[in-house]
Amino acid sequence: MSDATPLLSLPLILPAQAQKHVTHNEALRLLDILLHLAVLDRDRSAAPALPGEGDRHIVAPGATGAWAGQSGKVAAFWDGVWVFLDPRAGWQARVLAEDLALCHDGTTWQPAFTAPEMQPRLGIATAPDATNRLAVASPASLFTHAGQGHQVKLNKATPGDTASFLFQTGWSGRAEIGLVGEDAFSLKVSADGTAFQPVLTADPATGRATIARPMVLQDQGTPPAALPDGALWHADGQLSARLAGQTLRLDGQGHIPVLTPPSGELILSTTGAGGTTTSTVAGSAGRFDIFPFLPRADLTLDRLLVNCTAAVAGALARIAIYAADAQGRPETLILETDDLDLGTVGAKSATVSLALRQGRTVWLGLRHSATATLSTWAPTATPDLNGGTAPATTARKVLRRSVAWSSPAPALWGWNAAEISSANATAIWLRQA
Repeated sequence: MSDATPLLSLPLILPAQAQKHVTHNEALRLLDILLHLAVLDRDRSAAPALPGEGDRHIVAPGATGAWAGQSGKVAAFWDGVWVFLDPRAGWQARVLAEDLALCHDGTTWQPAFTAPEMQPRLGIATAPDATNRLAVASPASLFTHAGQGHQVKLNKATPGDTASFLFQTGWSGRAEIGLVGEDAFSLKVSADGTAFQPVLTADPATGRATIARPMVLQDQGTPPAALPDGALWHADGQLSARLAGQTLRLDGQGHIPVLTPPSGELILSTTGAGGTTTSTVAGSAGRFDIFPFLPRADLTLDRLLVNCTAAVAGALARIAIYAADAQGRPETLILETDDLDLGTVGAKSATVSLALRQGRTVWLGLRHSATATLSTWAPTATPDLNGGTAPATTARKVLRRSVAWSSPAPALWGWNAAEISSANATAIWLRQA
């Protein structure tokens, strides 16, 4: 017959044993230690300096001092001495400092409960149901990264299904965003939770966004500064846009009505305020005149033309077009045509392939090799140029400089106020492709 119980090793009273109370009391002491086992902590490797009677601990690894060699055991302070119990598989203990239940697996202490990886339903501070299998009632919810990024996924089975976020008031829908019954991304709103109005839809095939209703811009009070290209705003009673580094006013006051011509028709490179017939000007070898032109419609051009009124044998000309900088001044050369023969009178054309956009200033110009005479627009038909430091008695119409005929047109024009001239702008016609 054994002298101890097989599970807790409690001492047994033997037949005819003397001082039976000692054995009995030892068994009661062990029961008192082990029953409802609750230890103060499990992270100590040395005994506390002032332990209380009945204090229990799980000895941490690397035990020293009075606990040396007792790592992993239950240490109990009893009658002024430490008692150590070897845990067995299945023993459970509650760690009061962590409010955590542990279970011994025969080797080490482990959390007593591991949640299953799959739960049919989960409610956090609220009850889930058959549809809302995950339900959370909380002032806020946080999803954060575990090392780097974090991605929330909403997956649906077929294009006709829905994967969306629904925003509600009193359990009645007011806005929905996501893939609502299709694969196009959309934003919809509702006043009653039943009828939803589309606000924005993004086509997944083209990336094109469609706004379903007119968009209203709030008045900014004063025009904003330092906006990037593509910005659109409303301020001081004007609608404005930032394009190509320039602020364009879209209130319509500066627009002159124009008909976009059909293919093959000619467009005058004027402001639409000519009102008189063309004039003429004789060329000069190496002379280069340019003037601004603002297309009032999107144009696709296949020809550029001038009209020679007095020919000179061997005389040539070339038409050039420059893009404008942020101040509307001539900057980068867009194209220079092949030679136009001014040895005979009449219309002279150069083949081009060029698109000009409505409201985007370009500078048109002509280079001469000799003294042939060409038609010019009337003084009122082209813009007046700013420049100079004193009032001028004649309108400033072109920028004029000398460029040797044998040299190509300058790649960058570069503004020089001294080049401003009152000469009429050469009449250049543009043909719609």
